[in-house]
Amino acid sequence: MRTQMGGCLRSSGARVAIFIGLCWLYACLHLVREIPGILAQSVKADLVLSDQQLGALTASAFSIVYALLGLYFGRLADRVDRLLLVRLGAWVWSLTCLAGAWAPAYAWLVASRGGVALGQAIATPAAISLMAELAGDRYRARGASIFVTGAFVGAGAAAILGGAILGYLEHSIAWTGWRVALLAAGVPGIVGAIYLGGWRQPLAPRATDPPPARIGLGLPVAVCAASACTIIMQMYRPPTWSVPLSTVLALLVALGWARNLRRTDRPAYQATLGQQSFRWLLVSFAAVLFMDVAASFWLIPYAQRQFNIPAASAGVQLGALMIAGGIAGTLLGGWIADRWRRVDSSGRVWTALVAVLLEVIAIVTALAQPHYNGFTVAFAAFCIASGGWTGVAAAVAMDIVPAAHRGTGTAAYFLVTTLLGPGLGPFMVGLASDMLGSLAAALVLGCGASVVAAVALVRLGRLPPPR
Repeated sequence: MRTQMGGCLRSSGARVAIFIGLCWLYACLHLVREIPGILAQSVKADLVLSDQQLGALTASAFSIVYALLGLYFGRLADRVDRLLLVRLGAWVWSLTCLAGAWAPAYAWLVASRGGVALGQAIATPAAISLMAELAGDRYRARGASIFVTGAFVGAGAAAILGGAILGYLEHSIAWTGWRVALLAAGVPGIVGAIYLGGWRQPLAPRATDPPPARIGLGLPVAVCAASACTIIMQMYRPPTWSVPLSTVLALLVALGWARNLRRTDRPAYQATLGQQSFRWLLVSFAAVLFMDVAASFWLIPYAQRQFNIPAASAGVQLGALMIAGGIAGTLLGGWIADRWRRVDSSGRVWTALVAVLLEVIAIVTALAQPHYNGFTVAFAAFCIASGGWTGVAAAVAMDIVPAAHRGTGTAAYFLVTTLLGPGLGPFMVGLASDMLGSLAAALVLGCGASVVAAVALVRLGRLPPPR
């Protein structure tokens, strides 16, 4: 039965319906985010790009803008209707993905990826914060695991859809396959935005939650200016210096934001960056994402180059493994993490650590295979291990940050982990590939970030649980 309370729907049916819509849009988000991976070889040949340009286009141009704008929209998610932000973000990322299909050159694609980053920065903190409250404390790891299976469904669908379109339009003269694939990827997010338009935010702030401090104009002006500079630099300057310079600029903005947060909103600062456990969380998963996103992006192009596999075959086979392995690993990781936490307060952290170590083993094993069949087995293990920590990471973050400040905490988490992980990982591996002449060697070097991740996770696990 539906009842009204504070203008917000309180029925369990509404919660389930909204949760389903959020899962759909999270899958659409990753469909748009990950589809450049399967299209990389086609885009490289059509626009004559280097590996470092591919890495910058698909990761750095997106990730830096996404991380910066997430600061503002994460703070905003603690203050306004989160469903409204999710719907708005879905429209923005979908339309800008569609615009990328008409790109005549590299610069246009960079601008398109910046627009996708804007849309996803608007939607993601609000979606994750709302998801955590819909799932509740007891089932948060499992709820987060179900939610983040959308990442693997979206990534797998990107590989399958992109590969199928590339194969079907391989000899087309009128339209290049990668352009049609971008058009197809942009449509599902619009469907999700329309679906969620029929619901209202189901949860109101608790009476005991302190009112959030005002954001002011400084933060939105700073992040918008830095984001615009990032896009312009990467549109017209070589990635070898535009990516590092953009990253430094973003980190300076982040530092200024942290100092301003400490001065103007002490409770939010103490709940996030002021906690030692939250800082170790940032270090650990920034390192994990550096390795994971680089491998997720480059392993499919590696298989195409190493084993001469057509895009259609690689997309269907490896995309299916991403979906099946990612879902299995995510659900298994969430189940293990919740049960482990019953006997050890750090059980979720230890689950993530085991999954990360297994992921490193799977990556190295995949690169060592002389035949494609052996590679697919190791790739499946990589997908399962990657899923094993993904949902658990969201649950650990939500355990650390109080409910009233989860939008801010999500923004800070994505800022640091995205800048130092996805923002640099694929680009650095692409740069190393150009320099060494070996994509496999570059990927092995990228796995070195797992050492930092393991040390930080052990340190996080040994801290007392937050009160």
